[in-house]
Amino acid sequence: MLRSLGLRTRIALVVGTGALLVGLGVTLLLINTVGLRSSAAATTRGDTYLVAVIDDERLVVDAETGLRGYVITGRRLFLQPTHQAQGAFPQAQAALTRAARAEGEFLGQARELEQAASAFMTGYVPRITSLSGRGLAAARTYATTLAGKNLVDSVRARTAELERLVSSRERARQQSASHSAGVSITEAIVVLVLVTLLTVVLGTILGRLVVSRERARAQSEQTASALRLSLLPGALPSIPRCEVAARFLPATEGEVVGGDFYDVFAVGDGHWAVVVGDVCGKGPQAAALTAMARWTLRSLAEAPVTPADALRFLNRSMLNLDLDGRFITIAYLLVTPGEQGAHAVLACAGHPPGILLSADGDPAPLPAHGALLGIWPEIALESVEVDLAPGDSIVLYTDGVSDPGPGPQRLPLHALRDQPPGADADTLAGALESYALSEAEPRRDDIAIIAFRLCPERTADASAPAAAPAVA
Repeated sequence: MLRSLGLRTRIALVVGTGALLVGLGVTLLLINTVGLRSSAAATTRGDTYLVAVIDDERLVVDAETGLRGYVITGRRLFLQPTHQAQGAFPQAQAALTRAARAEGEFLGQARELEQAASAFMTGYVPRITSLSGRGLAAARTYATTLAGKNLVDSVRARTAELERLVSSRERARQQSASHSAGVSITEAIVVLVLVTLLTVVLGTILGRLVVSRERARAQSEQTASALRLSLLPGALPSIPRCEVAARFLPATEGEVVGGDFYDVFAVGDGHWAVVVGDVCGKGPQAAALTAMARWTLRSLAEAPVTPADALRFLNRSMLNLDLDGRFITIAYLLVTPGEQGAHAVLACAGHPPGILLSADGDPAPLPAHGALLGIWPEIALESVEVDLAPGDSIVLYTDGVSDPGPGPQRLPLHALRDQPPGADADTLAGALESYALSEAEPRRDDIAIIAFRLCPERTADASAPAAAPAVA
């Protein structure tokens, strides 16, 4: 049929067909590009929404932490994070309102969160501050404390629900964007085969966008892995005639920037440090302070120093930094194994006391007490020394075990009292972990547990295998 047409007509038909194919290809590419840009803009809005939700909760938690510290201690220094949170709260509420309207989703849940946060920040906090001015005893009553706890738990519950909804929406968008990217690449290849250099250029640009996204994801995973290694040891060392077992469970699955940490390392010749700590807050700032605390204590490992001196050194190092009101609680156990037993010294800076389990007796708390780190230049620390016999154990943990959130406070002694005499370190750590997870309520805090045991005589010549970190 083409042969019956004139040369110009045939050329015009081929060029027109080619132009039509080019136009169709370019149109398809432009449609998918616009769709990807729209998805990227929606993802940005979702990220802004999520940040606003988290900021609202963070300010409530900061205000609660400072207010609780002031009511307990009577020191007005603790009110600094509360005042800072109150000052930033109106802007955070406005940001949450704007983000919810821009997203156009979950407006009811956002309003509920705003109302719950306002009830605590503009109602409860001023009322307790005023009540404390007339006497701290009234502010410490069970009813007053329970009312504040219920308000904060309400904020946390609404934050968790809104985070879940926004994150679920974001995952759906990402899946849609990934599918659109795959379709766009296929269309670009078809157009490249059929027609022009212009389509080649457009397909190359689209390919580079996809590759850049994958590269950014890979870099993000590498950063998260490096951060995880800086916060927790990859494996626990093998200590002669001793067993060590650890557990770590973040409050949110997959979270790596929490504030709880633990560590075990040699100090000088024949001494071993067992450390458990909890940094106030979460996020990158808390993670940075966690890493700083861990490696600062390790910097003293060349020669043995007392646990109290090590914690005082860390306190001075923290005061040289801009901590933005953050502090640390730490339990530092220094163990010196011997031929017949071991000598242990424990210092606690604002941290739950360790638990001693005799090989043939009931568990008992070790009376080590002290001020938390990062607030005062001079801190009081009351260490405790104990001689361990073969089969004796010491268990350290963070307050995620004893104060899991809504519901009654838990007593770790109860979990350990049910264990058989002379239970090994892994059994003790596992028992405390199971006890901490026994309630159906979602966790609001990380959990870190570490159990140290002096092996009985029959296994004294064999070093216990190092327990790898347990992360749920």
